[in-house]
Amino acid sequence: LGDPYLYQLSCKLLNSIKIISTVKMPIGIRTIELINLPDSIGTSFYFKLNNVPVFMKGANYIPSDVFFKQKSKVELLNDVTLYKNSHFNMLRIWGGGVYGDDDFYQSCDENGILVWQDFMFACAMYPGDIKFINNVKEEIKEQVIRLRNHPCLALWCGNNEINEAWHNWGWQKQFNYTKTDSTVIWNDYQKLFHSIIPKYINDFNKQTPYFNSSPFIGWGHAESLKQGDSHYWGVWWGMEPFDVYQKKVGRFMSEYGFQSLPNLSTFKTFCDSSQLNLNSLSVKAHQKHKTGFQTIQTYLDYSYKTPQNFQDYIYVSQLVQRDGMKKAIEAHRINKPRCMGTLFWQLNDCWPGSSWSAIDYFGQPKAVFYSLKKIFNTQLVSISDQQDYYKISCLSDSLKDFKVTLNLKILNFKSELIWQKSFSKELNNSHVNHTFISKNELPLFDSTSSYFKAEIVQNQKIMSSTNYFFSQPKKINFKKAEILIKKINSNTFQISANEFIKDLYLYDQNQNVI
Repeated sequence: LGDPYLYQLSCKLLNSIKIISTVKMPIGIRTIELINLPDSIGTSFYFKLNNVPVFMKGANYIPSDVFFKQKSKVELLNDVTLYKNSHFNMLRIWGGGVYGDDDFYQSCDENGILVWQDFMFACAMYPGDIKFINNVKEEIKEQVIRLRNHPCLALWCGNNEINEAWHNWGWQKQFNYTKTDSTVIWNDYQKLFHSIIPKYINDFNKQTPYFNSSPFIGWGHAESLKQGDSHYWGVWWGMEPFDVYQKKVGRFMSEYGFQSLPNLSTFKTFCDSSQLNLNSLSVKAHQKHKTGFQTIQTYLDYSYKTPQNFQDYIYVSQLVQRDGMKKAIEAHRINKPRCMGTLFWQLNDCWPGSSWSAIDYFGQPKAVFYSLKKIFNTQLVSISDQQDYYKISCLSDSLKDFKVTLNLKILNFKSELIWQKSFSKELNNSHVNHTFISKNELPLFDSTSSYFKAEIVQNQKIMSSTNYFFSQPKKINFKKAEILIKKINSNTFQISANEFIKDLYLYDQNQNVI
C-alpha cells in the first residue's frame, strides 16, 4: 500500500543521577485486524491494515535447511527483497517448521511484508500433562515477547491442520482410541489452543489477532469454501484437474500447491550423470511423496507431450506446476472480495529434492516463481473460457483509482493481427471489472497457431498483460524459431526470434537458470 515506514524508538531508564539502561529499536506504526465474522456467504476471513481491507498475496514459508542451518542477515534480506519485488505482501510461517530468527522478521519489517505466524504445532495431537503444558507456556511467552514489536506480525495461528486432522483423518480408528481416550485428547487440544495460548496472546500481545487452527474446515467439505481460511488439496492429493481451481475458491486460500522437479544443476549436487533419470535410486530417494512422480506425470499427460530427455522433463514439470498455480492464483484474485488472500504451498525448500517449492534448496527459481511477478502484480488481467464466451477480468489492488484501456487481440504466431477490440475501464481497489466476448463474434482462425492477448494500458504503458492459448500445449502447432541473443552489456542481453516462443528457458553451461 506504500512505503513501509520504520521509526527509531529510543527508551532510557534514569534515576536522579545517571542513565541506568538504554534500548533502541525500529518500530512501525499501523493497525492490523483479522475480520473473521459471519456474513451472507458464511464466515469472512480477511485482514484490514490501517482500516483498509487488503488482498494478501504470498506463500507458505518453511525452514531453509533440514538441519535448521540459519541464513545470514544479508541472505535473508536478499531473499525477502526478492519476494517484495515479486509483489508478495504476506508470508505464512508454517507450524511444522521453526520460528524465524530476528533478522528474518526485521527484513520483513523493512520490506513491508506481513507475517502470518503459526505456533510450532502441526498435524499431530499433543500431550496435556502438566510438564508438557508448562514447557509450552514458556515457549509461547518467549516467542510472543520476542516477536510482538515487529510491525510485520499480522497473525498468531495456534497450529497447522490439527483441528481438521482430528475430525477428518481417521486417527481415532487408526489408533484404536476409546471414547474416553478421545475425550481426554480433545480436551487437551482445547485446553492448549483455546485457553492457554489465547491467554498468553491477551497478556503479552493482544493487539495482534489470534486464530486457533488453520484451516477452519477441511477441503473435503463444501463449507470449507464458505467459512474461514481454506487448504484446498483437491488438486494434487485429490487428483482433480487444474480447472477445478476456478470453481473451488474459498474466503482465504492459505494452502494449495503442486510439485515439480528442481533444476538440473540441483540434481547434479547429489547425482552423477548415470543417475540423471526418473528411475534412478538417487532421484527416487529425493522424492518424498509416495506417488509424486506418477501424479506429476498424470497432470503432464493432460497438457504436454512427455519429453524423453531428463533436462527437458524437468523443464516441462515446472511448466505444469506454473500452469496450475497461475490458474489458482488468478481465480482467487478475480473473486475478490469473496476471496481475500492466496498463499500457495510452498515458497522455498529445506533440501534438494522434487517438491512443491517455487524456489529450490540452492535458491534456483522454478518457472512458477518467474511468473509470480506478473500473477501477483498490483494490476491484473486474466482470460478464462466460459464455454460460449471468454471472460476477461481486470483488477487493481492499489488504493488509487485508474482509468485504463483494455486491449484485446487475437494474433497468430507470426504476430499478424486476426482480431482486435478495445474498451475504456475504471479500476479501483474494491471492484473486479469483467468483460465478456462472445465466441460468435470472433472470426474463423486456426486455434492451434494463434493466441488471445489482453493488455491493461495507461498512457501507453502496459500495466498488465496475459496470453491465452486455445488448445493444450501438446496440440499447439509451434514452429521451430531462430533465436538471436545479443549482448548489450555485462548484465543485459537482447533476445529476438522470428516466431512466437512460449516459455523460453535460458541456462548457463552449469545448468543454472539465467
